[in-house]
Amino acid sequence: MIAAMEEPPPQALARIAAAQGVSLSALSRMLGRNIAYLQQYVRRGSPRVLPEADRAKLAAFLGVEESVLGGP
Repeated sequence: MIAAMEEPPPQALARIAAAQGVSLSALSRMLGRNIAYLQQYVRRGSPRVLPEADRAKLAAFLGVEESVLGGP
């Protein structure tokens, strides 16, 4: 039996944001970051891991567990 591979956090973020109709640039502004911050995270992998405070805010706003976004 082959286990299903978990979705990487950047792709999960992009999918969830799109499903909820919110842009990555709007989420970046909500975090107080430049508008390209989350687009760079998703497309370029920079930063490699979201800082804990950013991850917590995003998870709360999107209504998902932090673990979906790379948290414990």
